[in-house]
Amino acid sequence: MKPTPTLLLCWGLALGAACGDDARESATDGLATTSLTAPTTGGATVPTEAGTDGGTGTASDSQTTSTTQADPTDSTEGTTAEPVCPADCADHGGVCIGGVCCPTEDQACGDTCCPEGGFCSFNTCVTPGGACIDASECGDEEYCEYSLGEPEMMGGMCQGGVTPATGKCLPSPPVCLDGQDPGDPPTCLSKCEYKPPPGTFAPVVKYHWDKGDVMMTPIVIQLDDDNCDLIVDERDIPEIVFSTFDNGDYQNNGTIHVISTVDGQIVEKWTYFDAVDPIAPGSELAGGDIDGVPGNEVLASTTTGKIVAFRGDGSILWSSPGPGGGSFVSIADLDQDGAPEVLTPGAVRDGKTGAIKTMLPASYINTAADLDGDGQLDIVHARGAYNAAGGVMAATGLEGVWSAVADLDLDGKAEVATIANGGPLLPHHLIIWRHDPLAANGVQILRAGIDINGPLSPDLCPPGSAGTTSGGGPQTIADFNGDGTPDVAVAGGVGYAVFDGKKLMDPNVPDAETFLWIKQTQDCSSAATGSSVFDFDGDGSAEVVYSDETTLRVYKGSDGTVLWSTCNTTGTLVEYPLVADVDGDGHADIVAVSNDYSGITCDGTKQTGVRIFGDSLGSWVRTRRVWNQHTYHVTNTEESGVTPKVEATNWKVPGLNNFRQNVQPEGEFAAPDLIVDLRLQCAPEAYGLVARVRNIGEAAVPVGVPVYFYDGDPNNAGVLLGMGVTTKVLYPAEAEEVVLVLPNPPPGIVDGTSVVWVVVDDGMPMHAWHECRTDNNRASGTGKCPRPPG
Repeated sequence: MKPTPTLLLCWGLALGAACGDDARESATDGLATTSLTAPTTGGATVPTEAGTDGGTGTASDSQTTSTTQADPTDSTEGTTAEPVCPADCADHGGVCIGGVCCPTEDQACGDTCCPEGGFCSFNTCVTPGGACIDASECGDEEYCEYSLGEPEMMGGMCQGGVTPATGKCLPSPPVCLDGQDPGDPPTCLSKCEYKPPPGTFAPVVKYHWDKGDVMMTPIVIQLDDDNCDLIVDERDIPEIVFSTFDNGDYQNNGTIHVISTVDGQIVEKWTYFDAVDPIAPGSELAGGDIDGVPGNEVLASTTTGKIVAFRGDGSILWSSPGPGGGSFVSIADLDQDGAPEVLTPGAVRDGKTGAIKTMLPASYINTAADLDGDGQLDIVHARGAYNAAGGVMAATGLEGVWSAVADLDLDGKAEVATIANGGPLLPHHLIIWRHDPLAANGVQILRAGIDINGPLSPDLCPPGSAGTTSGGGPQTIADFNGDGTPDVAVAGGVGYAVFDGKKLMDPNVPDAETFLWIKQTQDCSSAATGSSVFDFDGDGSAEVVYSDETTLRVYKGSDGTVLWSTCNTTGTLVEYPLVADVDGDGHADIVAVSNDYSGITCDGTKQTGVRIFGDSLGSWVRTRRVWNQHTYHVTNTEESGVTPKVEATNWKVPGLNNFRQNVQPEGEFAAPDLIVDLRLQCAPEAYGLVARVRNIGEAAVPVGVPVYFYDGDPNNAGVLLGMGVTTKVLYPAEAEEVVLVLPNPPPGIVDGTSVVWVVVDDGMPMHAWHECRTDNNRASGTGKCPRPPG
C-alpha cells in the first residue's frame, strides 16, 4: 500500500480554537439574525435545532444559513452595515466566521466558511472524494478521513464480527520545508521522529509457542483479515508459518503450523498434516499472493518433492507433483506479467496452477535478481545463473551451495557472494564473482575462495562431525560497520565471520586480510546455519542475529561484540532467526526457533518451539511486517505479500543494497503524534463527552491507547470522570472518536461552570511505542450542550 503523509485537520485543539473560532461563546447581538434551516421537498425550508439527533453537538451538513438584514433606515445613509454574527450561532453548533454563522465547525476554515459539502483541511477548504475503508482505496497523495464516513457497526462477515468504519478520501496536506514554521493554525506538518536514547540491548521473550520441535526458518506473512477492513494487507497482524517434526525425525512427518498474536497471546490459526505424503519438516517455506486473487498463499515441499500451495485459510490451492521439486521454494515474477512464478531448485512453476513452465538445466538453490541490468530478473545460483527462460548465462566452474546478490563496489552492477560448503576443493569457502557477458562462460571471478574459518581450526568440532570437513550457511549482506559499503557475513562450523566489502573488492588485499571480524561459535552438526541482519537502534551500523547449536546471539556489526545472548538449543539444519514486526506494535521483533530432540544442551537446559523476542525498553526501531522466504531481500515482496510485477533492483534502492536484512518501511525514526479534541454527544437519552483522537505523526499507533476525561485540570486536582481506549490502529492522519457516556453527569459539567479536560496517552501503562511529542496530548472545553440533554 502506498505511504500516507501525515496531516492535521482544522478541528481545533479546544472546541475549534485552532480554526480561528474565538467567538463561539461570546457572540453579541447585532444587526443580522441567523436561522439554521434544512431543505425539504420542493425546496421549502423549515427551522431545525442542532444537537438533537444523537450527534456530537454540531449541525448536520444538510443545514444551510439564511440571513435577514436589519431595516435599512437604521443604517447611516450611503453606507452598508457590516454583517454581525447572531448571538445564538454557537447554541446551534455553528461558528462565527467574518460576521456570518458557519453551520458546522467542520466548515469553519480560518476566516472562511467552506461551502456546503466542503471540509476544512489544513486551513484550506477541500471537497471530500469517494468512500474508503482505508488509504489504499484513495488516490495518490490522499488519505481516508473516517469522521466523514460511517462508524464501525456490529454485524458482518469478517473475523471481528463488525462492519468496518468507512471514511471519505481527502487531499493530503503539505509537509513543512526545513526551518518552516507550521504556524497556528498550522499550514503544514513538521517532521515527526523519535530517536531512542543510547542504552543497553535488553530483549525479552514476548511470546513463546512451545508445542513442538522446529528446525527450519519461519516465514512472516499476512494470511487473514485481522482488522476487519475486508482487505488482507500490511495493516493486518501477520501470521508466522513454520513446520514441526516429531520423535526426532526431522526428515519426515512434518506438520505446518500457522500462528499469530491476538490480544497479546499466541493463537494457532490452522495446521496441516498429511500422513500419506507428509510435509518435509526441514524444508523451507515461501509466502505471497501467487494466484492473483486477493490474499496470500503458503508454499511448502513434501517428502516426495511435491510442491503444495495453501490458501490463507489452510485449504489447498494446488499440489504439483513431478520433477524439479526440492526443499527450497521462492516467489518472483520472472516474466513481468503480473502473475508470479514459483521457483524451485529444478523448475519454474506457474503460481496460479503449479504447472511447470520451465525445467532448469540443474538443481540448485536459486534466487532471482537482475544480473545483467536488462530490467528483467535472472535465476541466480551459487555456480552461475540462468535467464528467465532457463538458458545458461553464467557458469563459474567452481563449487558452491549458497548465493546472495549485492553491489559490493558501489559501481551500480551486481556481484554474487557464493558459499561453497563441503566440496572436495572448497569445503568452507567464500567466492565472489560477477556476470560479464564478454568473459569466458559469462563470469568474472573476483575471489576464488576465502577460507571462512580464518584463524579458527575445524578441529574445534569433534572428529567426524560436519564442522571438521565443511562449513558455510546462507550468507547475509549488509553494511556492518557503517562505512556505506556492504559487507558479507557467513556462519560455518566453528565461527561466524564478517568480511569487509571494501577489502573484498580490492585485489591488492590478500584473502586472509579481508575479515572485518570473526567469532568462535558451535555448529558442528550441520555447519550450515544462516543469520539475519537488522539495525535495531538505527545508527547506520547493522547488528547480526545468529543462533548456533546452543546459543542465540546478537553481535555488534562493527566489531562482533556480543550485545546479548540466550540459550537456544537446536540440532541445526540451514535455519536462521529473522527480524520482523510480528505483532504490529511498531517495533522490530526477533523470531527464533529451537528443538530439544538431540543431546545438545545449553547450561544444562534445552529449548523448543518458536520464541519471539522484543526490546524491554521499547527502543528498537520499526521494521516491515513481512519476511516471506528464505532468500528474502526486501524488494522481492511488498509488505502486503504482493510480488512486484517489476522488482526494484535491490542494490539500486537507497538504503538497501543488502540480502537477508530487514529495514524500516520509511523514515528511520518515524513516530506517531497524538492530539485530542473535545466534543459533545448531546442526545437526550445518552449525554456524553467525545474525544476525537487523531494521529498527526509519521508512524502508526496500535489499538488500546487510553483516553481520560476529567472534571477540572488533572494537573490541579481534577476529578476523573472515566476513560476509554482506541479500538483500531491509527495510521498517519487517521482519527477515532472515543465516547464517555455520562447518564448522570455532574451539574457543573452540563451547565458549563466546570471545565472538562481530556487527555490521550498519559504514558501509562508503559508501552513500547513512543510519540515524537507529548505536549499536545490534552484539550479542555465546556460540557454545555447547545440545548440541555433531556
